[in-house]
Amino acid sequence: MAKYYPDVSHHDPIKNWDKVKNNCPFVITKATQGTSYVDSTLDDFIKNCEKKGVPYWLYTYLNSGDELEQAKFLVKTCKDKIGKHFIGYVLDVECEKGCSVSGVKSALAYISNLGYKSMIYTMYAQYSRYKGAIKSRPANCAWWEARYGRNDGKYRKAYPCHKGVDLHQFTENGSCPGIPGKIDLNRITGTEKKEVWFCTKVNIKSQDGASEEVKRGYTGTFPALPPRGYYQIGDGYKTLKNYPTQIKRVQKVLNWAMDEDIATDCKYGEETATLQEKFQKKYNLDVNGKFGNKSLDIVKKIKK
Repeated sequence: MAKYYPDVSHHDPIKNWDKVKNNCPFVITKATQGTSYVDSTLDDFIKNCEKKGVPYWLYTYLNSGDELEQAKFLVKTCKDKIGKHFIGYVLDVECEKGCSVSGVKSALAYISNLGYKSMIYTMYAQYSRYKGAIKSRPANCAWWEARYGRNDGKYRKAYPCHKGVDLHQFTENGSCPGIPGKIDLNRITGTEKKEVWFCTKVNIKSQDGASEEVKRGYTGTFPALPPRGYYQIGDGYKTLKNYPTQIKRVQKVLNWAMDEDIATDCKYGEETATLQEKFQKKYNLDVNGKFGNKSLDIVKKIKK
């Protein structure tokens, strides 16, 4: 069966996630641009990748100037949304005005030092401009380059990418099951990084030399507890109405800890209380549906 390696945005939203899961080992999508724009399909994209178990990458389109701040905006926007199937961040360096090479280097160092993999995307014709950033990229960073050739949806050997490229975007007129219309398609060159690299989180070597996945703690913001020391059913809509953000954080961290997908609606209702009871049973706590200090201490220690 053919494999597809698409990158998408709000211009080409995914319509059939089952088809994508069955045909795409991983997917890349636009998350942000500059320091204020967030792609309108980002939340739905992440939610479905996590639900379907599709490894995914998130990129920011860099405008000219303040490249590091743009990278920080990408991470700030995404850090509370990403889950266990997130692989890494990407810098899309292609704007017509051009980006500062030193700025790109700083931004790349920043996203590559977060415990995830990373990528830098450049255009074939701009190689000479950014080769310094490309060649000095961190070890856990892949090089993604666009060179289309005939741009007819097919890879043409007559239009190769530069030597050392890991992921080659060869067309913007491709097609992929589950994604309507013409889209960007890529091929893995196999120069260094194989398909598995793009689909798995950062790996380390165990003492016996075997490769094993790094387990991490929760990357979102932990909730602050109210003066009484816990949240309970009714909070957010009957009681503690001024704690919507903290209740939402409770719901997010429970979803992460339990691999669930309850609504993060800022209301501690039946659904949240039921999930909290499951959490309490799993970690041998008194089962009362309340989220307090003991639960908070446990989620801070969980590694996945």
